[in-house]
Amino acid sequence: MTVFYFRCVCKPCRLRRCVEVGMRTEKFQYNRDSIQPSELSITPSLSYFVGRPEYLLFCDPQFRTYSTFNPKIVINVQSLISEACRLLNQGYQAPIQAENQLKKLNLAFNFLKFDSENMKILEKFGQSEFMNIIEYYFIMVLKWIMHFDEFQKLEKDLQLKLIQSFWHVWSRMHKCVTTVMYRTSHFGAKPTQKILRNMLMDRDRGTIETSWMSDYPQEYVTRYMLTQNWYDFDIMAGIEKLDPTDIELTFMFAQLCFEYAGKRFQGEILKVTDHFQQILSNDLHQYYTIDQRRPRYIHRLNDIMKVNNLIQEIWN
Repeated sequence: MTVFYFRCVCKPCRLRRCVEVGMRTEKFQYNRDSIQPSELSITPSLSYFVGRPEYLLFCDPQFRTYSTFNPKIVINVQSLISEACRLLNQGYQAPIQAENQLKKLNLAFNFLKFDSENMKILEKFGQSEFMNIIEYYFIMVLKWIMHFDEFQKLEKDLQLKLIQSFWHVWSRMHKCVTTVMYRTSHFGAKPTQKILRNMLMDRDRGTIETSWMSDYPQEYVTRYMLTQNWYDFDIMAGIEKLDPTDIELTFMFAQLCFEYAGKRFQGEILKVTDHFQQILSNDLHQYYTIDQRRPRYIHRLNDIMKVNNLIQEIWN
């Protein structure tokens, strides 16, 4: 008897099977059907509706879409850059003694840990809160990286360029990590809650004031801002499952920052950041083989890099 096997051609069933084996929705490839529909009807996105890309929605002064538009609103960060230059010239006030550079960064990182005992509730997120968080993370990243010996050997201009390139990567990672810490230590924590600096913001209870940055309706701007952080849920799930030690977490922060800066600038900076990563890799090897007495750590390192690669894939 001949038995015929038929492939599943039902689109919902195909999609369900693909998701079950690990397919990611952001990898979808559209318009590949052999038979195209006669009329394609898709609800237009905000960028489609206004006729320009998402990253230009709120900053193009040539288009006046609402009568309240004010093209004079700018964020002046000159004072922040001046403070960064002052700190770089001053150097760190309290040198940290450690066996290697990874452990120095780890000790410096401990000063920046999430303080759940003195946490504040962020009920309103407006211009002052926005600037406060930017200033906080920029200065904290600078104070942290200054404890890396190889960074101290660079020219001041290159130091500042590196910090400017990756401070937002560090800050976004810090928000994810501290949110995971909060959720694992507080029973009943909600997915809508996130830690910004040392403040707890709940999207269901807090309000976001956007009139200072855009004349578009607040609901449009808020929706756009939230979609930019949607995949942070995947990152936080990966960090929680990994449950890294302090040393591993410090390595993850540094590796992400140096990898991002190297890919962005290439050339001489790529050589510098590759050198930085080699030093940290050697220090991590020492941590596993001597401190942890774990000579076979390849699987653990693979797990760490899976999380970091996921973060790079999402944020790049």
